[in-house]
Amino acid sequence: MKSMDKSNHLIQQVQRRLAIASWGRSLFIAFVCSLAAYLAVLLYSRFSGYLRDWFTLESAGVVLIATFLLACLIYRKPGKEQAARLIDQSQGTKDLFLTMTMLESAVGNYKPLVVKDAEQKAGKIRPAQIVSFEWGKRLAVSCAGAVCLFLVLQYAPQFDPFGKVEAAEVEKEKVKEFESSKKATKARMADLKNKDNGEGDEESKDVKMAVENLKSDFRKMKPGKKQQNSKTLAGHQKSLGGKWRKIAEEKMKGLMMKSDQAQKFGGMSKNEGMKKWNKELQEGSTQSLTKEMDELKEQLKRLMKETDPVKREQLKNEIQKKLKEMESFAREQTNSKAMAAALKRAMKQMQMAQSKGMNPDEAFKEAMQSMDLAKMELKEIAQSAKDMKKLEEALKVLQMAKKANDKSGLDGEACENCMSLEDYEELYAEMMGEMAGEGEGTGGEGQGGGAKVDEDDTGDKGFKTEKSKSAITAGKVLLSFKTKGLSDRGEAKKSYNKLMTDLKQGMSEAIIQEQIPPGYHEGIKKYFNSLEKQPKETTSKK
Repeated sequence: MKSMDKSNHLIQQVQRRLAIASWGRSLFIAFVCSLAAYLAVLLYSRFSGYLRDWFTLESAGVVLIATFLLACLIYRKPGKEQAARLIDQSQGTKDLFLTMTMLESAVGNYKPLVVKDAEQKAGKIRPAQIVSFEWGKRLAVSCAGAVCLFLVLQYAPQFDPFGKVEAAEVEKEKVKEFESSKKATKARMADLKNKDNGEGDEESKDVKMAVENLKSDFRKMKPGKKQQNSKTLAGHQKSLGGKWRKIAEEKMKGLMMKSDQAQKFGGMSKNEGMKKWNKELQEGSTQSLTKEMDELKEQLKRLMKETDPVKREQLKNEIQKKLKEMESFAREQTNSKAMAAALKRAMKQMQMAQSKGMNPDEAFKEAMQSMDLAKMELKEIAQSAKDMKKLEEALKVLQMAKKANDKSGLDGEACENCMSLEDYEELYAEMMGEMAGEGEGTGGEGQGGGAKVDEDDTGDKGFKTEKSKSAITAGKVLLSFKTKGLSDRGEAKKSYNKLMTDLKQGMSEAIIQEQIPPGYHEGIKKYFNSLEKQPKETTSKK
């Protein structure tokens, strides 16, 4: 049999081109079907509000994946017979090439004739004439479909007839808020850990240094340098008083104001628990509140494990109620915005546990983290209370030191064995007692044997006595009298008593609002109490 190289090569080339054309046709059909299905579901989502989260710009990649998979399913690889038949149809060779594909199994003496004829024809036929690639129209249609898909995804309006979109937006905002609250909690906890002075510290570093400087200057006092001592003590009084006012204004004003109001109105409070929390915090203790928070954390752990819906709801309401009480106390009583925010965040995170897109266990764990943050904020408030207490103690001792210095001058050598402020207080109290005793025995001439002190106090030493410029008022008008003729004695007394009550109330408010250090409180109160004493009535006869 003569060689069939040309015929076989032609059939193979046509078969290859036919396979490429068939695969392109399958891809086109698959793309159109996938695109149509995607657009149909997309339009359903836009008009109904369902499946809204499925359709993003990235989700359009589903069309390409579906196109490839569907094309693989519908593609059929063409055989030699199909290629030969297509050549015969195109060239009108009356099944010549189809017969060529069957010669191996055929019988008869005509085979050489068929091969010879096919070889002659094959040399003149070009495969591109048999199978042409018509890809232009299909590509244009595919590009138009892709553009249409993009426009619908980006610009088609979203309708919400069943409220699904609004509900989804609410859930999405909750998740975003939850993530934001997690970051805020972590950032604040890290900040507080960096500021932590360590367990067991009675006062902050700043206050501790100020008190140590005061004690150091106590030991440097010279008995013959009264004016210089006074100037040094005045400087410390200004510094310590400023620190006291700063803490009172920035961190403890709310707690002090609420305490003052509670005393004014008979010590009434929302409940005994808050009253106890308030009292402990002013003493620098957080025992009761910390215990309450630890118990709430245990309840949260039980809530995470509880499976009974009724018990679960009951436990959740109890926790929310207690958290609300603590948040109200932090906001209204302590004026601590940071602590109130942490407790409010814990409440929100508990509520978020019920959201569909939220992991309940994760939400409860974050609520416990927020409560831990609230405990740290509580510790900050307690630390401020301890600082104020230490500053009050220092100011009290300083006042005693000023009185002792005014009498006879201070001797720093007498303080060599003094370690704490209590030691200095005891020393100055003893000195004041001795001076009072000697004053009584000598007719009030003071301490000492009459020797002249080597200091001249007559000259100008540049020392200035500082006085508060704050005006203590109970409103715009503190006290006014309108008289015309003779007034009724009982009514006048009643008006006088009412005015004095208003005046004392205004004085109490001014002490808190003006942040007057505690060393001055007693003197101010004594002065106003003296005003209340009425002079004895005198009568004259004409």
